[in-house]
Amino acid sequence: MKTLKLIITAVTFGLALASCDMDKYPYDAIPLDKAIQSLKDCENLRNGLYRDLRIVSYGGNLIASEIQCDFFNPLIDYGNNYGPIYRWSSQAQEGTFETTWANGYVTIGQCNLLIGGLLNLEQSGKFSEEELPAAKNMLGEAYLMRAIAYAGLADKFCVAYDPETAGNEYGVPLVDTYEPTDDNSKYPARSSLEATFAFIKEDIRNAEENMTAEGSQSSIYLTVDALKAFKARIALWMHDWDTAITNAEAVINSNKYPLITDQDAFIDMWLNDNSTEVICQLFSSKQELAPSMGGFLDEKNDRPTFVPTQSMIDLFMEGEADIRLSAYFGVYPLNTSVGSGQIIMMHKFPGNPDMYTGDNNYVNKPKIFRVAELYLIAAEAYYNKGGKEKEAYDILFKLMSARDETLTSTPVTGLSLRKLIRNERIRELFGEGFRLTDLKRYGEGFKRGEAQIPEATYPLAIDLEVASTDFRFVWAIPKTELDTNPQLRPQQNPGY
Repeated sequence: MKTLKLIITAVTFGLALASCDMDKYPYDAIPLDKAIQSLKDCENLRNGLYRDLRIVSYGGNLIASEIQCDFFNPLIDYGNNYGPIYRWSSQAQEGTFETTWANGYVTIGQCNLLIGGLLNLEQSGKFSEEELPAAKNMLGEAYLMRAIAYAGLADKFCVAYDPETAGNEYGVPLVDTYEPTDDNSKYPARSSLEATFAFIKEDIRNAEENMTAEGSQSSIYLTVDALKAFKARIALWMHDWDTAITNAEAVINSNKYPLITDQDAFIDMWLNDNSTEVICQLFSSKQELAPSMGGFLDEKNDRPTFVPTQSMIDLFMEGEADIRLSAYFGVYPLNTSVGSGQIIMMHKFPGNPDMYTGDNNYVNKPKIFRVAELYLIAAEAYYNKGGKEKEAYDILFKLMSARDETLTSTPVTGLSLRKLIRNERIRELFGEGFRLTDLKRYGEGFKRGEAQIPEATYPLAIDLEVASTDFRFVWAIPKTELDTNPQLRPQQNPGY
């Protein structure tokens, strides 16, 4: 399989981008059988894994999944960026599918290498007593990173998890050891979706047994609080409401990540990456840039690729005192081939000035876990659990009132509460890559929102309507994988 061949060379090219101390070890010169000989080797590989975590958690696959849904339109000069995905016409040759798949498995390959190396060194007594705590925490990080990578693949390339049917649905190929081979007869087939999530849960359990790093605001490393946040997210996907609530509230009630209520502070979180409520914010610098979120904002040329729909903006305008409104949107000049004017652009990822390389490159530090998501997880889990609507509304209102202090508590129940939870999830997480996942979980289709300026908007698919049963909610297994892995060929997702 092409991806597994990429994993074979992960040690040589997977760490090519240097971090603050990643360039101290010449990974391109290390033979595979001697890649991990000491704790220092493990630390260097760990640094590379954090680089990979940025890639699988941010950037292109996140942008693509948002553009696929209902709240963005391309402008007339968008150049067909993500065009097939936006128009719901993509095939197995789609480059975004291949890149997302390959990045996920390269990350998994490096996790497997680090896990195996750490276990071998520990079992052979190579760690001193002073080194063991760091090695143990590093092992937990690797398990958690592998779980995050597998969850990302399952999210895009599999149907939504349903406990009643998961045993009969395709998951993703599972690789848990680092055993490079060119023999494609040994490449793995897809597991069931049930087995995929059982694997993720086992990685979570192993991470819990080993991780010791205490959570702190905007930690650049994974911590026990990030682990709880991820566990809550996975439990929500799996309909395990009690586990979702327990882990979400454990982080919320620690009071380590207070919600922002001030407008300027909220803008500062997205512009300068300063925040009290971010659980894990991965490293980025001018020398080692995180993936760019460019395409949503273009201050220099006044030609953004994608802009929010009018329907999205209207959803925010329901509460004009909401501090998210000015943090996420702004009125900017617009210059297109059919005329000029003004338009509302999304500037949730405005580019941290510390990352500029001359012009704004629209790079911010990836916020992969935020406490706000945990309020939403707990609210949805309480609602779905049944008999807990008061608890669902109360925890949701804590988030809502933090964002808009003019709100007064007006409890609602039933479908009105469900709609409120889902709309609040849209408002809070807009543009962060959750929308496609959420629509799949809800079993909902959509009609693309009304364009701000129809005459300046690319005309195809502007009024697209997608049924909940449309097969393209699930991305295609890339053609390159089918061509090189005989086990995958009969396992393509339906419709492709």
